[in-house]
Amino acid sequence: MAKPVGFDQKIMLRHLDYIAREASKMDRKNMYEKLDEFLNADVHGAKSRKNAVTILMKIWYLVPDDLNDVRQRALELLPSLLPRDRLVLHWGMTLLAYPFFKDVVSEMGNLFGLQNEVPSQQIGRRVKGLYGDRRRVEVAATAVLMSIKSWGLIERSKSNIYTLPEKYEITNTALKLWLAEVVLRVSGYRYMPLEMIPAAKAVFPFHFKINIRECEHSNFIINRQGLDMQLVSL
Repeated sequence: MAKPVGFDQKIMLRHLDYIAREASKMDRKNMYEKLDEFLNADVHGAKSRKNAVTILMKIWYLVPDDLNDVRQRALELLPSLLPRDRLVLHWGMTLLAYPFFKDVVSEMGNLFGLQNEVPSQQIGRRVKGLYGDRRRVEVAATAVLMSIKSWGLIERSKSNIYTLPEKYEITNTALKLWLAEVVLRVSGYRYMPLEMIPAAKAVFPFHFKINIRECEHSNFIINRQGLDMQLVSL
């Protein structure tokens, strides 16, 4: 059976900002209607707009019960953050909502760990290796790349080669801990060495450090292994 894709439409930051700002104020029906109205200027065609609404709703509104607490803490952080820092929340919520997004950006992170320039065809081949050589996979991978380019996290030349600008530094402690929890949740592991979390390929555009003292005031359970290793779990 083919793995689901889902993320098949370019999503802009202002779309994410809008739904994150309004998500706790409206019921489901009104949220769908208001989103469709808000996207009308940017997303032409009823089908494309419906796809974008579906993606946005899954990221910030239709969150599984086991992620409600993660979402609620993100919503509580949101008003106090600079616009650039809000992007970290959008990135994390998208990782949680769409395994396809996580897989595409992780492949890109792997490639940027090996080289300074990443051709779009190389990413496409890797993603098709995971999801199959389907037109839908190609369209969705392009949508992910176009989205994160529009968010300012990667750059693209005329020859469809991507480069990574300077990584975005995360200094807000609460935001770092929130993103670290997301990394652990999408990793598939119950435990991770603390120092491995900021190095996760799924968060390749960001740079942050976490120390054990910060984790003592978080949701993490800390398991010290010898003198030098701290494992964290939830």
